[in-house]
Amino acid sequence: MNFDFAIAVLSGKKEIKLNTTVKLRDPVIKYVLDLFDRRPVKIFQVGAIESLQTQFRWGSGWSDTIFGIYIKDFGGSLTIADIDLDHLTNSSFMGERLGYNINLELGDAMASISDDYDIYYLDGADGDLGDKQTLEQFKKIESAKSVVLIDDIKSKAVSLTKYLNSKDIKFETHCVGNGGMITIDMRQR
Repeated sequence: MNFDFAIAVLSGKKEIKLNTTVKLRDPVIKYVLDLFDRRPVKIFQVGAIESLQTQFRWGSGWSDTIFGIYIKDFGGSLTIADIDLDHLTNSSFMGERLGYNINLELGDAMASISDDYDIYYLDGADGDLGDKQTLEQFKKIESAKSVVLIDDIKSKAVSLTKYLNSKDIKFETHCVGNGGMITIDMRQR
């Protein structure tokens, strides 16, 4: 089967237009990767690709395609943790089709997250559960000399933003996706 058109869209080489006002997360993810000056990076991502349906490109972001292409070009590793095997299968499929390797972890990210990565992308559950999980995940990696991205501020990072402010940890807010993203550069702390 020929997937050339789909691969071009998924890898960002071909643009498609949807009737949406949601801004892609890609520029924020690329901004973080640019901080590493084309050096190899170890990336830990919470949450895999939910669906390969086109509208999810805007709603979910498919960040692992951007991370994966970076590590394919410059080295490093990408570990993705998710509790849903179907989501991990989507990420695995994308990695295979775009030619990058992924370490897949089926289960709660708290079981496999550690403080030895360069970049963390926290994009797990939504709502009260997600808000609590994101804060717990951040506390577990808080001492890592890394850059942390958190997706969907309104549904995953309300408690985290309060925590960051209480600890006087500087962060940036980006108006992208479904409720914004936060980036935290912990490398200078």
